[in-house]
Amino acid sequence: MNFAYRGRNANGEVVGGTIEAASQEEAVMELRQKGIFVTSCKAVTSQSRKRQLFQQAVNRHDLAVFCRQLATMLQAGLPIISALHVLHKQVEKDLLRGSIGKILISLESGESFYRALEKETKIFPPLVIHTVEAGELAGSLDDNLERLSEHLEREHEIEEKVKSAMTYPAFVSVVAVLAVIFLLIFVLPTFETILNDMNVPLPWLTRSVLAISELFRYLWPLILLFVIGGIFGLKFLRQNPEGRYWFDRFLLKLPIFGSLIHKMGVARFCRTLGTLIKSGVPVLTALEIVRRVVGNVVLAEAIGMAETSVRDGESLATPLQASGILPPMVVEMISVGEETGALDELLTKISVFYEREVNEAVSRLSSLIEPILIISLGGVVALVVISILLPMLSVFGGIS
Repeated sequence: MNFAYRGRNANGEVVGGTIEAASQEEAVMELRQKGIFVTSCKAVTSQSRKRQLFQQAVNRHDLAVFCRQLATMLQAGLPIISALHVLHKQVEKDLLRGSIGKILISLESGESFYRALEKETKIFPPLVIHTVEAGELAGSLDDNLERLSEHLEREHEIEEKVKSAMTYPAFVSVVAVLAVIFLLIFVLPTFETILNDMNVPLPWLTRSVLAISELFRYLWPLILLFVIGGIFGLKFLRQNPEGRYWFDRFLLKLPIFGSLIHKMGVARFCRTLGTLIKSGVPVLTALEIVRRVVGNVVLAEAIGMAETSVRDGESLATPLQASGILPPMVVEMISVGEETGALDELLTKISVFYEREVNEAVSRLSSLIEPILIISLGGVVALVVISILLPMLSVFGGIS
């Protein structure tokens, strides 16, 4: 059973979080053993869990700010526990604040920082944990945190650019679909009644549009069920390993979008691997982390082959070249980096190049999609209007 608590530690500072115990008494006793004077300890009810569901998730930007602020305070000579206490008071998101509170308890009980982070994997991904671990072992935690914050900020910046570029086209698409459905369900039946009363022969275009209108009016539950089933089917497909592989490969082969997704994957692979290696994380561990965070199963498979190759004492570039998933330029630069010992620097340069490519591709895609959507929407509406006007024009022509 989980209990939410608040109290003060040995320094008199307010701490809080959740703890798992069989009973409230056991939770209080365990907290006291950790040096916390408990002022409040309540069971986490179903309502509390529901409130947690609506709490804002911790994104890359939040983690970047956390790492940068912590790095700045460590560089200023502040002890890590004191720095985390400052962040615990300043952080706005409850999830992150609660996680920092738990980390403080672990640190005050004598655990290392990265061990404390390992208990909070829902907030801190493996990238953060292993970078912190390497920094603690090498005595360069502040530098690693600074490097990590830059990496997370770049990742967040690219994601936001893609989202902002896709927001307008998505909005226009939704409006277009709703407008067409409104015409088919509410407008066309009125004109169908008028045309039937006029007893005029209907052109094939008008008959086709009216048939589609009738389909939407009488079979909308089946259409809605089909759409919902497709959404859940796609979700199930992505959860299945074979289905996810097929889906990710399909995405990479899409015209225009496939190239953008591929470039984003290459940029993430290079920047993440470069950041980890530069932070002192062993290559095998770095490859394992990158394989888990790269976001595309096809690319992850190639990274897994490279991981096996490095474990067997071979080069990193050879299996990546054999997979064919990375551009030849990237493979060549990785090979040169391995030979010269400057792999982290070359990976960073590659990531900068591909991030620039992603930004340019997003800008081009955004400027290309908008006129296509507007023309498509106008074309569909014009088609419906013409299908209504054709029989009317024939009547007016006959009258004249």
